[in-house]
Amino acid sequence: MGQPVIAVSMNYRLAQWGFLQTAQLLAEGSSNAGLLDQRLAFHWIQENIAAFGGDPRKVVLWGESAGAQSIAYHLFAYDGRDDNLFRGAILESGGPTGAQVETLTWYNSAVEWVGWGAANQLACLREVDEATLFAAHPTVVWNPLLDGDFLTGYPSQLMQQGKYTKVPLLIGANTDETFAISGILNTEEDIFNSIFTWRSYSLTPPTVRRLLELYPDDPCHEPPCAITNCTRSPTRRVDVEASSSNWFRFSHDIRAPSYRFDQRPFNGNEWDGVKHFLNVAYSFQNISGLLGPSPEYDSHVKLARAIGQAYIRFVNYLDPNEATANGDDKVEAELLPYWPRYNLDKPTNMVLNATKNWVEADTWRKEGIAFMMTPEVAKELLS
Repeated sequence: MGQPVIAVSMNYRLAQWGFLQTAQLLAEGSSNAGLLDQRLAFHWIQENIAAFGGDPRKVVLWGESAGAQSIAYHLFAYDGRDDNLFRGAILESGGPTGAQVETLTWYNSAVEWVGWGAANQLACLREVDEATLFAAHPTVVWNPLLDGDFLTGYPSQLMQQGKYTKVPLLIGANTDETFAISGILNTEEDIFNSIFTWRSYSLTPPTVRRLLELYPDDPCHEPPCAITNCTRSPTRRVDVEASSSNWFRFSHDIRAPSYRFDQRPFNGNEWDGVKHFLNVAYSFQNISGLLGPSPEYDSHVKLARAIGQAYIRFVNYLDPNEATANGDDKVEAELLPYWPRYNLDKPTNMVLNATKNWVEADTWRKEGIAFMMTPEVAKELLS
């Protein structure tokens, strides 16, 4: 394509090490350590990328799932202060999914687990080995925290106040995002209870009941979905899980092309659909390990190249449609039609599929989406 890019990956602290909160951590400015790790990496890139042949003025962030969620928090960081660390972002299957007000209960139980009652409990925890500390909360999802500094409010509140870094985004999700979750949910109560137990949402029972009414149990006439979506109720959970990124996309007032990844691996179960994370192999041009030899392999390669080239164009021009001068992407250009910006008056997604790509109207379940975009429900979803 004649449009080289430099990719930089980073590590950051997770779980208790990245998102523990106590008064002591707040006082010393160590809360949201995982996000601060990422922020430091952004500064490192600005200071050093030129030595590798890169341009610090053209940094574009790219993340999937927790990576996309992290990027969203950086858009809201410090009340949306633009530190000129990046000029755009690609968010795959993730948005600002909420922030904890405090995690004192988890902190106290971690202290009790390791058996310390000292006055300086934080210092004691810092002396515990990693395995012991992790065992205190092996299944907890540790979210970023409202610390009055990095995050001064819930994403929903900051969005309404216009306190976010306004850069072009490319954002989307997979058709059957949440089918990576194990277990079978067959009844209304199964769905109701799972929403409260799987993730730390702040949805109230009345809100969940209303969502279950707005998202019917048999959505076969709704967006194209996996076979299991037509026969059991977990699909309704899929929509609730994806709603935070939808709200973020719909509320964004600048350039934001949107996609729906709709390609199931040929060697996957049909009833699993297009689950969370399946798109990553295509994004990274690394589908061999996912697919292996198959009669459909060539079409999958073309899809991966089309996605990769669209992303490279976005990194270079902040537009997935920017044409190349040498015409090397002619086949992929035929496979991937013009990708419009997301428009609230006429919302659309680019559907990414190895057989055919097309632009669809993103108007499924308008009533349900409108309900989730109300300030009251948005605050519950994003808090």
